[in-house]
Amino acid sequence: MNKQEINDRYDYLYERMKSSKNPHNMKLYGATTTAIFRRMVEKHPDIAEQWVEGFEAILWDNYLSQSQAQGIASKLVNQDGRQGPKWSEDVFFHAVEKLGGKIEQEPYYNKHALWLVANAMYSNHAQSSAEDMGFSTISEVPPDKMALSMYKKAVESLTDIDRPNYIERYYWRELHENLE
Repeated sequence: MNKQEINDRYDYLYERMKSSKNPHNMKLYGATTTAIFRRMVEKHPDIAEQWVEGFEAILWDNYLSQSQAQGIASKLVNQDGRQGPKWSEDVFFHAVEKLGGKIEQEPYYNKHALWLVANAMYSNHAQSSAEDMGFSTISEVPPDKMALSMYKKAVESLTDIDRPNYIERYYWRELHENLE
């Protein structure tokens, strides 16, 4: 079979398994994918890691891998004209811990989703947030106050019961355009 035929056959078999009510079919699928996955870990650990990251989303309403979050954050254009994230993950997580926040809150968000959304909030709302805090410009806001403000906005977005799966809905295009 050529690549297209293999993909088509896989899609057909996967759909049959997915719609099956027969536990044997589900167990067969699970055993087969596990065996292939173990081989993949040995020969292509980078691809195996991507596979696991894809399944991590099962645990979270809002999940991003580190590479997904960094890829999206690198495209942010901040109100101060800079491109990319305001904070590195290390700097942001340290600030969150210092301020008594939660870096991860299961099942709502993992740390990479939090980091991205806080940086996106800064990118889109830094000036109005500065003004809401009584400052005229972004640069006047003490760094810890700005970090706390963006952390709170990110958590509100990621835990909003009216908008479950915030990451998937807001960043769908970015998450799915580079899957190949």
